Amino acid sequence: MFSKTFSFRRKSSDDRRQPRFQRATSQPSQSPSPNPSPSNVSVPIQEDDAQSTTSNYQAPHYSYFRATSDHYRKNSEAKPEALGLDIIYAPKCDYKVDIVFIHGLGGASRRTWSKNADPELFWPMKFLPLEIDVCQTRILTFGYDADFRTSGNVSTSVLDFAKDLLFDLKYAKDEIHGDLNIGDAYMQGQNDPNYEAIIKAISAITFLATPHRGTNLADLLDRILRSTFVTNSKFYVSELAKNSFTLQKLNEQFRHIAPRLEIVSFYETQSTSIGLKSARVMILEKESSVLGYPGETSKALNADHHNVCKFDSPKDPNYITVRNALGSIIAKIISTSSSNKRLPPKRKESGDLKTLLAIAEIPDVDYIFFRDQWAQGTCDWVLEEDRYLEWLNAQDQSRSLLWLNGGAATGKSVLASFIINNLVEQGFSCQYFFMSVGNRGKRSLSLLLRSIAYQVARDMPEFVEQVLQLADEAIEFATADPRTLWERIYKSILFNLKAVRPLYWIIDGLDEADDPRAFLRLLSDISFSSMPIRVLLLGRKTNEIVDVFQKLPQVTDLSTISIEGHLEDMRSYISQALLRGAQNNFLADVELALQKLPIGMEAIYDRMASTLAQNPSATDRALASTLLQCATVSLRALTVAELAQALHEGTYTVLDLQRSIADLCGGFVVIDNGENVTMVHQTAREYLLNSNDRPFGVDKGAAHKQMFENCMRSLMTVGLRARVKDNRQPEFLEYAATSWSSHLMLTPPDCAQTAETLSKFLGGHWVLIWIQLLATQRHLGVLVEASKHLSRYSNQRKRFDAELSEQDHLVLKRELVDRWAEDLVKVVGKFGMVLRGNPESIYKLIPPFCPQSSAIYQQFGRTKDKSLVVSGLSGQNWDDSIARMSFGPGTYASFLSAAGSQIAILISSGRVILYDSSTFEEATASPVKHGERVYRMELSSNGALLATYGYLTTKIWETSTGLCKLSAPNVESRPRPLAMLLTKNDTMLLVGTDDRRIRSLDLSQNPSTWQLIAELEEPELEGHFLNSSNHMALNSDGRLIAVAYRGHPLSAWEIDGPVHIGHCWRTREEVARGEVIEAVWHPHDLEVLGLYIEGVVFKWRPYDDKTDELATGASRSAISTDGNLFATGDVRGTVNVYTTAEFGLVYRLVSEDTVLSLTFSPDLRRFYDVRGNYGNAWEPNALIRFSEQRSTGGRTESETGSLPRDSTASESWIGRIDVITALAGSPVGRLYCCGTEKGVVHLHDTKRGKLAEIYASKSFFSIEQLTWSKDGRYLCFSDASKKVIVMPIDPRTGDLDPAVEKGAEITINNITDGPILQLLFHPDSNKLLVRSSLTILTVPIADSSSTKSLELHTSQHRWIIHPQDPALIIDIGPSSIRVLDWDLAERQVYSFQYSQTPVRVASSSNLANMVDRVLVTTDKRYLLAQISLSNVKSKEKAFVYFKTPSCSTPTAAIPVIDSDRVTDTITALILPPSLSSQMGFALSFLSQNNLIFLSRDFSVCSRRLALPSDQGATSALLAISPNSAVPAKTEAMPMSNNRQRSGRYNVVEEPPKLLFSLPGDWISRDCLALCAVWGVEKSVLCPRNGEVAVVRCSSLV
Repeated sequence: MFSKTFSFRRKSSDDRRQPRFQRATSQPSQSPSPNPSPSNVSVPIQEDDAQSTTSNYQAPHYSYFRATSDHYRKNSEAKPEALGLDIIYAPKCDYKVDIVFIHGLGGASRRTWSKNADPELFWPMKFLPLEIDVCQTRILTFGYDADFRTSGNVSTSVLDFAKDLLFDLKYAKDEIHGDLNIGDAYMQGQNDPNYEAIIKAISAITFLATPHRGTNLADLLDRILRSTFVTNSKFYVSELAKNSFTLQKLNEQFRHIAPRLEIVSFYETQSTSIGLKSARVMILEKESSVLGYPGETSKALNADHHNVCKFDSPKDPNYITVRNALGSIIAKIISTSSSNKRLPPKRKESGDLKTLLAIAEIPDVDYIFFRDQWAQGTCDWVLEEDRYLEWLNAQDQSRSLLWLNGGAATGKSVLASFIINNLVEQGFSCQYFFMSVGNRGKRSLSLLLRSIAYQVARDMPEFVEQVLQLADEAIEFATADPRTLWERIYKSILFNLKAVRPLYWIIDGLDEADDPRAFLRLLSDISFSSMPIRVLLLGRKTNEIVDVFQKLPQVTDLSTISIEGHLEDMRSYISQALLRGAQNNFLADVELALQKLPIGMEAIYDRMASTLAQNPSATDRALASTLLQCATVSLRALTVAELAQALHEGTYTVLDLQRSIADLCGGFVVIDNGENVTMVHQTAREYLLNSNDRPFGVDKGAAHKQMFENCMRSLMTVGLRARVKDNRQPEFLEYAATSWSSHLMLTPPDCAQTAETLSKFLGGHWVLIWIQLLATQRHLGVLVEASKHLSRYSNQRKRFDAELSEQDHLVLKRELVDRWAEDLVKVVGKFGMVLRGNPESIYKLIPPFCPQSSAIYQQFGRTKDKSLVVSGLSGQNWDDSIARMSFGPGTYASFLSAAGSQIAILISSGRVILYDSSTFEEATASPVKHGERVYRMELSSNGALLATYGYLTTKIWETSTGLCKLSAPNVESRPRPLAMLLTKNDTMLLVGTDDRRIRSLDLSQNPSTWQLIAELEEPELEGHFLNSSNHMALNSDGRLIAVAYRGHPLSAWEIDGPVHIGHCWRTREEVARGEVIEAVWHPHDLEVLGLYIEGVVFKWRPYDDKTDELATGASRSAISTDGNLFATGDVRGTVNVYTTAEFGLVYRLVSEDTVLSLTFSPDLRRFYDVRGNYGNAWEPNALIRFSEQRSTGGRTESETGSLPRDSTASESWIGRIDVITALAGSPVGRLYCCGTEKGVVHLHDTKRGKLAEIYASKSFFSIEQLTWSKDGRYLCFSDASKKVIVMPIDPRTGDLDPAVEKGAEITINNITDGPILQLLFHPDSNKLLVRSSLTILTVPIADSSSTKSLELHTSQHRWIIHPQDPALIIDIGPSSIRVLDWDLAERQVYSFQYSQTPVRVASSSNLANMVDRVLVTTDKRYLLAQISLSNVKSKEKAFVYFKTPSCSTPTAAIPVIDSDRVTDTITALILPPSLSSQMGFALSFLSQNNLIFLSRDFSVCSRRLALPSDQGATSALLAISPNSAVPAKTEAMPMSNNRQRSGRYNVVEEPPKLLFSLPGDWISRDCLALCAVWGVEKSVLCPRNGEVAVVRCSSLV
């Protein structure tokens, strides 16, 4: 009855195949390996349930292959109606496409396609091979037993037929050529990995009268079959019933993969005789035969249902139509296949773009839902509207905006789907979005812009490439302000692209958007786009929207069409719905019923509610009420499965909930193709929420309470943790996890049950399971949103509890809520990276690192087994500091900037220090040395380029490599730069200077010279003194500039011209002007924010001449990248963050030291400042919440909005920090010491904390080195003045404090040059080794006059005491090892022989490589050296593993001639990348040769190494990090359980054991440099904000 055609594309194969197909005798698992999978397929599908398939293959050349139609006619005669797959034609030459014909219900593999059952009219074999554009394809049929007129298996389903087809396509045999590896039953194959290769081959499907939505006649046929004795009803017949569940499910699944296919649907136009005299009926209406997908081609055939796939001759018009469609598909497949061979691989997959833009789904579901509501004959009027045609064919951008408006429930969304379908059918590039007030995510302007951008990218590869490059700018698109998205994606990229055909954007539900005014203001920019864009908006006509349209720029010519005068569409729709399946004599009755419909939506809803109330079953009425409650207040549409789980108790006896919803809810809700239960219209939701005195009215508070309880029940299900771990989450769990807090905020605050449920959730382990679930699903932003909601709920509850006299149990519950409100946002900020990598870390690895007053620590951090304990930190509460960047004593910063992943800090010496914004490590390219004094610097928007303007030259640098791309001499007058901007995709540098000129430098040319762009002839005002400008500010696109003077008001200019805009005057008349010390343009608005010298912030709109001021006392300011926030800093160390719109205070930080510069991070979650010789990174809760708030626009119940000036902001106080510069733990345990930047040495006890300040430098020289003697009785340290002090310390026992004696002071200023780099005690504690950059000394502690010294040629080495002979010391360099005694007499020299190792590692002449650390294994037989490869511009390290040099044979001292003399070698091997690629810093060896290291993601890990046996020559192992030039074949370092074979070691790949991860706010340069394992205490020492954290881990053994 119905038919299909698939089209396959085939890859070449050398297998020989036979010309007939037969079932494979072996089972699939035993079948030979299939040939290369087909890569393209196309299929036709037919009416007697017939389906035809077209497949495109890249076939081999087979000169012996004979396949003629005569040959297959013989086979046909032998098997007239063959079952399974059968070749009916194959060309003699190579073929690239297979066409597979599949019949339908009641059909057969040949009769279906043959007119009057005549074999000569079997057109797939008789007609098609004669067509020039089809003859080079192979043609096949697939037959199956679908005869409903015979007895048989009554349970056979459509799915069974599909599985048969798949099986044959994969395992059928071609008798000449072996296995046939073609095509599909497409949907079933999507879900079966066995058929993955086949599915990828399908390119197109052609449907001939296929019942996508079923047919009413299937019910009739089913009843007839049931009533006969000859046969039985067949299950597959019932599956073809109108809108059957099987078809709905199949259509929903197919919708997701349809965009990958070329789809052509043919439909019948004549009624079919049913054998009763002259009775004829329409078997399939067009609406059931056409899918209605974007891009689908639908064509009418002048035939009834029986003859839609049968043709009289090759001249039959219907045949010609089908043939032309097949020919077009085949041509496209072959063309695409050929072009794909030539195209280079794309830079990134579209999945990368989808992730970057944070697109969860494209709006296909909405489109198909509304398209399904369309009735034939409706909406056609719009295609004849003059204004629509003008918009469609507009020749200029000024007529690119069309607004279709109408009242509620007038079919606007259906009309939108109709227009979309019409545009796509005509081949236009169409993008669309359906706003929905019932789904908070679909009200967001941010999501609209991201969705449209993603859809455009699918049509424009050049657009994809440029958008993907925005990832380098570190913009978090999911939370970015819509104006930022508009500027960076649309104005900067899309509007500058050239295209032949325009883009058509259809936006439905304009009035339902969070902020329609903001969207319309953005659209006014389209008139300036080089890319032609047409925008059609649909929505209700509100005063707000009308007002905005009236204020659009004159360059935008808005056209409007009202749909109010086209209510015949509604009448036609209802008529067709009622008449479907009815006879014509019912028409009068239907017309009469339509006339009696009540006027107005409220009256209609009243009648619907009244009908529901008349249901005689109280259980049904209760269920209906519950269903309407959930549908009305759910934050998004719930699926039927989700709703079933949400209701739980109310639905456990309901067998078919989907049908019950339709029956019980009386038209208030509908179920779309995705099984989503949604309100029929927004007016229905409004009716129910405002109808408390009517039947089925919904109490909003009670409904949200019930949804909150439903969510909590789902999140507190027994066994949930295991289900989350195994990815077996219930359907409703995702909604519950992401939405419970929103429902909580809207519940009545006086509800005791809600408070009790919340306390149970937060007080138990359920909250950790919830966090794990969100981390697994990459939804950590929900934690921030929940934090905000908990705070608001707590405040509401506080006001209610005050009336109950603050009962103790109520206060405790509220405190629990408050603590978790803070914990959730801090967990994201400080442990987000840890959670994303290891969601289960929330249970045991994260809580111990949280402050002791936090809820998460109180409940889960104090473990009984003490397996992980953190001590040493004084802070009991969370703080906002995440990193501190120290520049060193005497080094001062004046300016900083942040862009992309870079933080750039300008040092007064003319250097620029670069930091990684995620790890706060100094970049490999840092510092950038300009070579002279630098006045100003500027980063590009993605942080890839840095411009520095010096006294004589301006230079452009690559931040990734530190290479200077361009150097240009400055103009001879040497003006000072006041503003700099990299513009035009970083190809031009604009600079404004104090001589009131703007110049440009073309970065695409080298050499390049300065070009004068504009000279600002400032008019001097009476009473004001015009002098040189002292400050300038360029706007984001370099078109506007603001200029400040000391004796003249601020001036604004358009650079093109230049054109003077106006002057900024003070709001107080007594002070007409003031000196502007800082100013910046709003990134997305014609507005200037600045700072007067007396600390007053101003906001000035030069075109409107409006000014606002705020007294702050600030001296520095900055604005966020989206313009929503600005920050000020003052000389007292205070930083304030305000909203730009209302000057509302968001956050205040009180610290010490003057703020010299500050800036926001690109993602707005942080801000950075510099305060002299150090900088800070801050991440306050207030910014994280503000950023998340912007991500979704308006949240539930208008919870967003600007803060007023008198609003209460969060406040944080941070005291002055004395940075730790040296750190060491006593070898005997208990005590550890640290030295600071200000020259103080502190002694600590692991149990009692800080004990004493045992030393303080009077001159504040920083402590640089610190070490303990082996017996723990001496402590030695040195400061920046090269003073060395040795202090005797008696550790004592029990509770007694250690005794610290006055130390001996050793001054070596006159002995050595350069800073002291290393201190080592002799094992007997009688001597001290002191190493500076140029000298090595051994100093007797009792008599420093007997000092021995040796000049060094390099400072890149590391010295250790010989592990096996304490009388010797070892000098370890990147390329050699020296063994000396304590008198510095050389005993032996070794050279590393790096086998197959990069030259840059092995070269002895390369002095840039530096040995950072040397570790000794516990058995003292092996050493591991960590080497920094500084000669390459990457964070590359090498780990050299070698046997301890042996000096067991007495050897006389060797006179030292030079350091390059070599007498022996040590061979180096290469550590497997599986380990070296994960290592960031080697920390220690513990028992059984467990290597402890800090991974690249800052986790402390353990990996046991099995070392070679002690035999043969000395050997070494080298591990290179992934960026190294590792040779193709490498030696492997032995691991545990390995066996040595012929000098090589087999590797057992075992992942390192994760011990714990460092919090994000601990990561800093100081932490990474000083972090050390304290083996005797099973601890790791980590400096953090002037303190030392002691992390005791039971696994450090």
